[in-house]
Amino acid sequence: MTNTIFVRQLKTMLTWLGIRNFTIGKRQIFQILLSLVVIMTVNASRCDADDESCVQEITDRPIIVVGSGLAGLSASIEAYNAGANVVLVEKEPRVGGNSAKATSGINGAASKYQKNAEIDDSVGTFKKDTLSSGDGLCVESLVDLLANNSASAIDWVSSFGVELSNIVFMGGHSQQRTHREPARPDGKPSPVGFNIVSALRKHAESLVGDKFAIKTGTKVERVITTKAGEDIVASGVQVSDSDGNREELIGTIVLATGGYGNDHTDSSLLQEFKPEVANLPTTNGPFATGEGVKMGRAIGAQLMHMDKVQIHPTGFIEVTDPNSASKFLAPEALRGSGGILLNSEGKRFTNELGRRDDVTAAIFAQKTTLKGVDNSPSVAYMLLNEDMCDKFGQPNLGFYKFKKLVRPVESLKDLAEEMGADVETLKETLSNYGKDADPFGKKVIPYTFNADSDKLWVAVITPAIHYTMGGLSINTQANIMADGSNRPIKGLYGAGEVTAGVHGGNRLGGNSLLECVVFGRIAGKSAATYTQDTLASARELDEPTE
Repeated sequence: MTNTIFVRQLKTMLTWLGIRNFTIGKRQIFQILLSLVVIMTVNASRCDADDESCVQEITDRPIIVVGSGLAGLSASIEAYNAGANVVLVEKEPRVGGNSAKATSGINGAASKYQKNAEIDDSVGTFKKDTLSSGDGLCVESLVDLLANNSASAIDWVSSFGVELSNIVFMGGHSQQRTHREPARPDGKPSPVGFNIVSALRKHAESLVGDKFAIKTGTKVERVITTKAGEDIVASGVQVSDSDGNREELIGTIVLATGGYGNDHTDSSLLQEFKPEVANLPTTNGPFATGEGVKMGRAIGAQLMHMDKVQIHPTGFIEVTDPNSASKFLAPEALRGSGGILLNSEGKRFTNELGRRDDVTAAIFAQKTTLKGVDNSPSVAYMLLNEDMCDKFGQPNLGFYKFKKLVRPVESLKDLAEEMGADVETLKETLSNYGKDADPFGKKVIPYTFNADSDKLWVAVITPAIHYTMGGLSINTQANIMADGSNRPIKGLYGAGEVTAGVHGGNRLGGNSLLECVVFGRIAGKSAATYTQDTLASARELDEPTE
């Protein structure tokens, strides 16, 4: 290999690593040796002598998106749209993650659907609700981004063929802004998270080719880094397939690996940071074990709010297995559609549309348990009538009815007996609901009950681990930040539940899917820009040097 090609490759590699202020000449022996170490560290491509195309091969690196939930899909699509090569890596056999399990909806303020429905909402009001829910712990600049980009996020998701015109109230909101799909004409369910993820997955699959790859069944084991002065520079990841074969992928990284709401591994983040809730049931899939947070931590990323774990007030109790550690989520939209919560006395005890942490605390305070069940969890009874079921969507409710998670009430007497309540007290609760000012401060009452004629449905629910607000600290460009400094880790971005700061101490319902879209798109664009800027700098330096 000629001197000129050798030096050009050294310059290119150093630039890729973020080291741009340097000189190379005949006397810079130390710098050349350092460069050789760097090349070996990042597993640079081997080149034939005098092959000038090697410079492009070294610098033409992809965006490596780790995790294929809604955040990862959003990042992948936007990075590709920005002109980048993309490799989407997923440890599970299929794309989707926890996002596909989301059932309540995605928030948007001043969206086209709200305007069509004459719902008077604003970005400012949405921001205020989010900050209030976060108990002063939200990073306000991130909340600004979330709220200001919420309407465009709804538009973007809709552009993939997902209609989000059914808008409901959720707990902690001051206006209807949680967008769901309307009932389908064919009577089939419209699970909003699954359908959004499916639409983006199909689009991503249509992009597969020379510039876009999807690797399922592939686990990322670590992030590869080097040091450049005071900076940490991420340059790739080590992955392994189901057969244990390992390889290194070199490129700019977006972590979108989700949270740690089902982390019962030997290095459990739940046990480390929130042991008092670690044994509660969870709505998370078995894959929610915090790998992204752990990998970030291992290379010096900043963690924040790790003890902030959201306990959702309503996980379904399966009558045949009430102590199961895994729960189907009873969507907040059930309460947003009018469902009420009752204790064992047949009385309401909380504002069903209050903040999630408040409703959860109220359920635990009732100390209601299942009759005849040893070690019964704390439970409450959710009651709905047909109007409420219609608002939620009968097809969507069909799955829960099929699983017997939502059951018909044969008579108030039978329900009272199951609960251990007096039937007259139960009748009084239903008859008085919504007649006067609500004793628990509930301001939105979509429907009331007729205790004598309503067809009723009941579900037994219990609080369950649902979401982890803690994770890796990011800035407004979705850069993951280094611990102990105000500097980003170069070449490393994050989006979704793996990150922290947006939700503070308590996430507002409907903000999870929105966060995935808003910050997934930002991370994808930022990663593409970083890669393009690095390549541009490398080309500026690509000139003959003696």
